[in-house]
Amino acid sequence: MTTEIPRNFKLLQELEDGEKGVGDGSISWGLESDDDMSLTFWNATIIGPPRCPFENRIYTLHLETGPDYPQTAPKTRFRTRINAAFVNSSGAIDMKTVLPRGWNKNMAIKDVLKAIWICMQKAKGVHHQPAEGLLY
Repeated sequence: MTTEIPRNFKLLQELEDGEKGVGDGSISWGLESDDDMSLTFWNATIIGPPRCPFENRIYTLHLETGPDYPQTAPKTRFRTRINAAFVNSSGAIDMKTVLPRGWNKNMAIKDVLKAIWICMQKAKGVHHQPAEGLLY
């Protein structure tokens, strides 16, 4: 029998991880507003991976951890315009492409962001990008 970690406890840990920073600094995340007591609305930043069409660009994203999180993945979309096969015309991310093995409740916001970064790094045939600073 496994013990289920309450949603807010998990999200508080994810917030702490985001504030501390993990990895090489190419991804970061935090709450959209300090007043968000439900820990639902998040901002994230991805610095484009090297040697790809997104290199050295700064991309901002919006994530929403609904009431069923972590059983369901956060709704994730780019705020910064990007041309990528896994992003639709309004900035929403195709999670089936980003997480081909699917989401599971043991995953975290950082896992989604890292998977997006990896998809960016592997992008092929995407050379022209919108001007920097354009938003959806």
